[in-house]
Amino acid sequence: MKQLLHEYAGVLAVRQARLVLGASVLSTVGDVMAMVALMLQLHDGGHGPYAVMALLICFAVPIVVTMGLAGSVADQHDPRRVLVLSLTVQALGAVGLVLAPDLAWTCVAVVVMQTGFAFANPVWTSVMPLLVGESLSGTFVSLAQGMRSLASPVGAAAAGILVQHWGTQLVLGVNAASVVGLVGAALALRASRPPSPRSRTAVLPREGYVALRRDPVLAALVLGVVPIILTVEAVNAVEVFLVRGELGATPTGYGLAEAVSGVGLVLGSFAAGAVRSRGARIRGLLLGIAVVPLLQVGQGLAPTLSLYAVCAFAIGLALGVVNALVFALLLREVVEHDRGKVLALVSGLSRTATIGALAIGGVLGTQVGARTAYVVCGSVGLLIAATAALRVRAGVHRSVDGLSIRQSVPTGSRQDHA
Repeated sequence: MKQLLHEYAGVLAVRQARLVLGASVLSTVGDVMAMVALMLQLHDGGHGPYAVMALLICFAVPIVVTMGLAGSVADQHDPRRVLVLSLTVQALGAVGLVLAPDLAWTCVAVVVMQTGFAFANPVWTSVMPLLVGESLSGTFVSLAQGMRSLASPVGAAAAGILVQHWGTQLVLGVNAASVVGLVGAALALRASRPPSPRSRTAVLPREGYVALRRDPVLAALVLGVVPIILTVEAVNAVEVFLVRGELGATPTGYGLAEAVSGVGLVLGSFAAGAVRSRGARIRGLLLGIAVVPLLQVGQGLAPTLSLYAVCAFAIGLALGVVNALVFALLLREVVEHDRGKVLALVSGLSRTATIGALAIGGVLGTQVGARTAYVVCGSVGLLIAATAALRVRAGVHRSVDGLSIRQSVPTGSRQDHA
């Protein structure tokens, strides 16, 4: 614990690191405030579930569509220039949300805003090792994830209060101001790197996928985590029906159940900073993606709200660890000139899973009910986790075999030296 706090202090001692962390928190608060305000705006305007689904898809689609191009741009160009241009686009979309007269224009503004976000996000993450060094990049990720987890409920609570007393437009205006603040943070950033040896810009994320597959263990982990996202987010569509309907919770009880999950997420994100070695991070990830679906089954079978809340806290804890360890491994194991492409690929795949989860959750909730939906998603998640563990094991063997072959073949320099 003392060593972890020392490393956190080391990260915070770097001015540029504080700048990026502050920008990250500011962005999260603004994003959550905008999402809450838009959901309330749709509800108050008499729109139904399809309008909500359309808006959520608009938030996700730009990140999916641009994951190849955004990754190439992040790796090939000056980080500050990419950030300033993409954040300017994001700010224009945020201002458009304030001025949008109807749902159609709101969706257009969201697409513009999220397109800017799609190009900025991999850059913010990939510059972390440039600011604090490779050895502290995992600690930086853990700290950033934890601070974002803390910022989310703050943004949601602030949005609810502001909308109730001053209306939606004020909240959307605060979001736009937060993006403008990010532009200032990007202008003050001092992070440089040598030009990429590969200058070809790709629209499809093929190069990111190829770069990820160079490490078979890392590829197996990422391709195991993404389907878990599908099963975790699918139950979001039926959560309120389980908690309020089956378990009979009051609105306050429902809110508290959500809160304990958030507390677990924060604690898990910060705790992941104590996991430093590659082997420990891999084991932690495999354990996390196995624990989450098991606890989902527990939620589906929970006879009381208290037991459901305990499972929710544990799921939040595990997800906090998993999120931080995934990005810590990516930053540590992927070479510098491929980080943007791989990070954009992972983000795009995650959002693709989110889109699929919206449809799956709705179908399950309608056809089999809330409790069964939790049990089905958890059971599928356990199969995914077991498959991921087997793939990681096979990847470890391939990596060891490849290393043995390389070590058994002498190079010319070794022969000369002998």
